[in-house]
Amino acid sequence: MNIRHGLAAGAGIVSAVALATALESGEPAHAVAPPPDGAYSFSEAGVSGVTWTITALCDQPSGTRNMNDYSDPVTWAFQCALNIASTTPQQITRADKLQNFSARARLTSVLWTFQVNQAEGVLCPDGSTAPSTETYAFSDENMSGTHTTLHGAVCGLAPDMKKEPFSLQLVGPPPSPIERYPLRCNQIAICY
Repeated sequence: MNIRHGLAAGAGIVSAVALATALESGEPAHAVAPPPDGAYSFSEAGVSGVTWTITALCDQPSGTRNMNDYSDPVTWAFQCALNIASTTPQQITRADKLQNFSARARLTSVLWTFQVNQAEGVLCPDGSTAPSTETYAFSDENMSGTHTTLHGAVCGLAPDMKKEPFSLQLVGPPPSPIERYPLRCNQIAICY
């Protein structure tokens, strides 16, 4: 009887310590799942009128020996990619043209991340252009992230890196029905 009381008290103490540690950690919980499919308004300083259409395409985790817990949302999210189409109503200005692209984002360090190589991303002092690499990384928890622009030593300019925060706001459904898990897999990981 005393052993049971001791074990129960010990379990209670361990639970209390674990709860206190979780509450005091200060780290927000990260949602790890593809964001809802749909049209999103892209907001960044100096950029207006941009819409991202995001659709997720996922493979069903099935029967692989290296992943035992298929109920884990991280396991499911790592099997997904986001197809992102960025558009503006018109492609008149250079800034508008730079915002029209398509890319595929993957989950990297709990952020959906993708790169876009812009052939005319840098405006040189003489009016010509040079290439840049644009990297977007955002959280599916709060739909905000960082846009990083990199370019090397081009047209007399020193190499440069700029980081700008951005956010996404859901404004509408995707243009057509989306089947997130198009592959059907059986128990021995044969997909069709």
